[in-house]
Amino acid sequence: MEFLGSMGQWALGSTGCDFFTTNFLNGTNTKICSELSPRLSSSASIIFPRNQLFENATQRWQEWQEPKFTVVVVVQTESDVQETVKFAGTHDIPFLAYSGGHGAIDSLGSMDHGIQIRMTEMKSVSIAPDGESATIGGGILSKDLVDTLWRSNKQTLTGCCECVSLIGPLLGGGHGFLQGYHGLIGDSMISARVVLADGSVVVASEDSYPDLFWGLRGAGHNFGIVTEVKHKLYDVPPNDKWATKSYIFTGDKVEEVFEASNTLMDDQPPSLLSFSFFAWLPAVDPNAPVIFSFVLYHGPEQELNDFSAPFDKISSPVPVDAKLVDYTQLASLTGNGYDGLACGHGSVSLRFPIGTTRYNIKAQRAAYDKFAQVTTEIPALNGSLFLFEGYSTQGVKAVPEKSTAFPHRQDNLLIAPVMVYQPNATLDPIAIQAGKDIRNIIFEGEGSSEFHAYVNYAHGDETLQEMYGYEDWRQEKLRELKFLYDPEGRFSFYAPVRPARSSRQEL
Repeated sequence: MEFLGSMGQWALGSTGCDFFTTNFLNGTNTKICSELSPRLSSSASIIFPRNQLFENATQRWQEWQEPKFTVVVVVQTESDVQETVKFAGTHDIPFLAYSGGHGAIDSLGSMDHGIQIRMTEMKSVSIAPDGESATIGGGILSKDLVDTLWRSNKQTLTGCCECVSLIGPLLGGGHGFLQGYHGLIGDSMISARVVLADGSVVVASEDSYPDLFWGLRGAGHNFGIVTEVKHKLYDVPPNDKWATKSYIFTGDKVEEVFEASNTLMDDQPPSLLSFSFFAWLPAVDPNAPVIFSFVLYHGPEQELNDFSAPFDKISSPVPVDAKLVDYTQLASLTGNGYDGLACGHGSVSLRFPIGTTRYNIKAQRAAYDKFAQVTTEIPALNGSLFLFEGYSTQGVKAVPEKSTAFPHRQDNLLIAPVMVYQPNATLDPIAIQAGKDIRNIIFEGEGSSEFHAYVNYAHGDETLQEMYGYEDWRQEKLRELKFLYDPEGRFSFYAPVRPARSSRQEL
């Protein structure tokens, strides 16, 4: 066991580490090092405050409603996770598993004086002899997995952003570049090893704990810590390439851009994706946000040209950037690489998601105008983005709607204003209201009685119906699963479901 802390603060001599859990809210005097440490593997680490290692371990993608930790346990094995969960349960200490750290929902802020169970060292990948699946550690990040599999001419469903984990997006369903072929990230999961609230481990699959397996794929943040998954793999074809075009348009082209996007959706094959976002780029237009657009096609350039024709006809102040890339380069190309906007740190990034079936052109114009107004009047918000993600959906819709907890398989688009600014408590309510107002413009344009919010992007003001589905049977099933697997609400820091019955008054 390795103790990592400030020598000036903690006495790490022959008597061990005298870090008392009086630093936790419950005021007990149990020594975390003397009690928990002997139960952990020799390579696990405990990191304490007031040193750079702790600061690094607790840094998140964005700085709003951050969970507050008193200690970090860097786990190396499933048993380490179990023992930490048991220790926390015994002393009524909150805990939260961490891998990519990309959650931005306000319920994370209710974690106070807790234990971070840091999963980042659990990143093994073992490809099965038949090449049809891999066993993958619960802390692996997307880029590490993509690159590891690529070297074996394999690929699988991951999130589009290189710095997020595999498991985090999977638990909310999980969108990705390959979903037109194979469905959501969760749809490729064959089984999962899960540490439950009492520290026990179960294997969830279609044949073992099938109810938990259902819940993990869409509402999985509520039920346990996934330490390992068995995941489907797919062959990389010989000479596999993606033909891509990147565009930059000025704001007066909103109508033309999204008419072109709707045209692509009319006959969109599994191999075609279309993304756009609004953002400021003063070098192109110093007075208003511009529109970045990407058309990605899994195939040769000449076939992409047929699909991209509606975009090619729109006048642009910047030449089209056409590239032929492989799958491993798509994240960086679209701004989702380690060095891109999506992986930056140190800012507040508030997302306000909504799922829709089609772009309403009048609503797109109104939303652009509102986004431009807000980010012009408040210059501190001009680092904000407005995302429009048009994945292929054939693979998603091919999976029966009732087979997983993910509720929004009929949506074609994932849209989200993202209000980005330097930490500033005065700006928080202004940015939140702006994000809600812009999102509401899109919702009114959709003309639906149901508001669909992708749980992995959720802000926290969304209802359980909006995140997990409006059907009564879905809500009841989730409440029953919560009562069965987490009746005390230990896993209640991300879009929590309330159990059907509860032994804790606050639940």
